[in-house]
Amino acid sequence: MRFLRGGSAAAIAALTLGLVVAPSAHAVGGVPTVEELPFAVDSSNQAAWWNPLDVVGDVTYFAFNAPAAQAARHEVHLASRAADGTWAEGCLRTSPGAACVTFVDDNGHNQPSIVVDGDGVIHAFVSMHNEQWNYFRSDTAGDVSTMVDRTSTMPDLDVDITYPVTARGADGDAWVLVRTGTDADGAREGVLYHYDRNAGSWGRETTIAAAKGYSFYPDDLEVSPDGRVHVLWEWGPFPADPARHLGSYAVYDPATGSLADAAGATVPGPITPASMGAIVWRPFLTGETIRSYTPAVQSAKLALDGSALAGIGYRFVEKDRTAYDARFVRWDGSSWIDEKVVDSAALGDGVATSAAVDLTRAGSTTRLYTVVTAQVCGEVRSRAIVAERADAAAAWTYAAVGESRLGQQRLRAQTRSTDDADVVYLSAPAAAPARLARAVVPRDAAVGPATSLSTLVSDLRDDPGGVNVALGATATASSSLRADTGPALAVDGVCSDASRWISAVGDTAPWISLSLTAPATLDEVRVRSGYSADSGSAAVLRSFEVQVHTPTGWTSLGSVTANTQRLVTVPAGGVVADGVRLLISDPSASTTDVARVFEIEAIAVD
Repeated sequence: MRFLRGGSAAAIAALTLGLVVAPSAHAVGGVPTVEELPFAVDSSNQAAWWNPLDVVGDVTYFAFNAPAAQAARHEVHLASRAADGTWAEGCLRTSPGAACVTFVDDNGHNQPSIVVDGDGVIHAFVSMHNEQWNYFRSDTAGDVSTMVDRTSTMPDLDVDITYPVTARGADGDAWVLVRTGTDADGAREGVLYHYDRNAGSWGRETTIAAAKGYSFYPDDLEVSPDGRVHVLWEWGPFPADPARHLGSYAVYDPATGSLADAAGATVPGPITPASMGAIVWRPFLTGETIRSYTPAVQSAKLALDGSALAGIGYRFVEKDRTAYDARFVRWDGSSWIDEKVVDSAALGDGVATSAAVDLTRAGSTTRLYTVVTAQVCGEVRSRAIVAERADAAAAWTYAAVGESRLGQQRLRAQTRSTDDADVVYLSAPAAAPARLARAVVPRDAAVGPATSLSTLVSDLRDDPGGVNVALGATATASSSLRADTGPALAVDGVCSDASRWISAVGDTAPWISLSLTAPATLDEVRVRSGYSADSGSAAVLRSFEVQVHTPTGWTSLGSVTANTQRLVTVPAGGVVADGVRLLISDPSASTTDVARVFEIEAIAVD
C-alpha cells in the first residue's frame, strides 16, 4: 500500500480494535465544531506544542497521556477517528499483548509526537526529556491498538533525545527533528532523522544546527511538495532555559544534502547563532542576550504555501513583562515582516497567551491559532482562538474555538487534504477531569462567528457586570490569619491571592461584616472565594449564610451549603440595606480549614 488518501485511510481505520462510535462533528460554513474524545486523559497531557496530531485523508490520529494506576505516572495512548465518526484507541506496549507501558510525569516535556507514513504505519516518539529513544510503531497499518516498542531499530541509541517534532513527506517517508544531548561538548544540537519506507528503517540525516554554549529547541517541521524539509527552531543558553531567543528558519534539501536560508541562499551547516543569511526571524533587541529572561521567544510554528514559506506564528514576551503575545512573521523576499496578532497588554491586566500556538495555510487564507488566558479571582481561565486573514485583507479577524476552560489549554492544528478544513487538537489538562477535544474549522467560508479579542476576553472573564456598592466599605471580621489578610481586602476590588480576607486557624465559625458607605437598593450579593493553587474546590467557602442590614436589623437573604463554586450569587430582591455580612458555618474542605474570600460584592439595582 502506498501513500494514503481519503477512502483508503478510512478503510485502514476500520481495521482498528476497541471501536467507539461518536457523534459525527461536521462544521457548517466557517463555524468550528468541537467533539470531546470518549477516552480518559491524564492531567500530565500538558504540551501539545510537539506533534500529537496527524491527519491522513479524513482520518484523524491523536496521541495523548492517559491515566496510569501509579501516582505521578501516565500511559501514552493513541486514538483514531474514521470519517464516519468511529473512534478507536490503543496504548503503547513493549510487545503484542503486553501491559501498557507507563512513563514518569514531566509536565511540558514528556509528551508524544506521532506521524503516519505513506504505508499507513504509525510512528510514535514519547517521553524523552534528555533520555534515550522511546520509539513505538504500529504492527498493522492504521491500527492504533498495535503500537509496540521498536526502539532498538533507531540509530544513535546512546544519545539523549528531547522535543521530537515530526512530519510526513509527499513521498510518504517520515521525518523527526530532535534536540540531542552532547553535554560533554557544551552543546545540545538539532538533528534530523529520516524514515525510508523502501528500506523500512530510520537513519540519521544531518545535523541542522549546533554551537558550543547553546541549546537547540525544535519548534516545527514541514516537508514541502518538492521534497525539501523546512525547519523551525529557537536558541537557548546551554544546557537549558525556559526563555529562548533568535527564532530561526532554514530549509534542508535531501537531494543535495544542503541547507538554505529564507532567501534561498546556501548556508554552511551545521548552522550556528552567528551564521550569516536570512535565517533569524527574531533577532536580539537592544540589551537582549542569550541569557535574558525577557524579551524572549517561546514556541513557534510554520506554514507553507506550496513549497514556499507562508509565515511563522510565535509567542513573544517584551522586556520586563510576564505575559506573552502572539505574533506573525513572514519573509517578503528581502526582509522579515513582523506583526503583533494578540497584544496581551492591550487586553487588560492578567491577560496572556498560553504556551500554545500553531499556523495553517490553505487557499488564500492564513490562520494563527493560540490560547488566550485571563486571571479571574485567583484562577486561570482559557479559550482557544483562531485569527484569520485572507491575502486581500489588511486586518486579522478573530473567532473562538471550543469552550472556555479552567486552567490553561494546549493545541496543535493540521489542515485536512480532502477539504482544506483545519483539524485542531485541544488539550485542557487542568479541567476536572482533564479533557481532550477535536475541533474542525472549515474553510468554505470566513471563520466565525467573528468577534473582537476584547469581547472574547470579556466572555472569558464572565463578568456579570453591575455597580458594586461594597467597594471601599468598612469591613470587620471575627479573626484574620495574619495582618496582611484582614477583612478590608474583601472589599478592595482586587481579585488575587495577595488580596483576600483569610480567617484565623481555629476560628470554626468565622464571620465578616461590611458597613456600606450609604444605604443602597440591592439586586444581589456575590461572594468570591478560594485559592489559585487549588484547582479543585477544597479552598472555597463551604457553608455560609448571607445577611443584609436594614432599618429593622439583620435579615437573611439565603444560605449556601456544600458549596463547590468560586463565585456564588445570592438574590437580594431589591432590599434597601446599609450592611452585608457572612456567617460561615463551614469555612472550607481543605486541610487548613480557614475562610478565604477574594471579594464580597453588593450589586445595586440598575
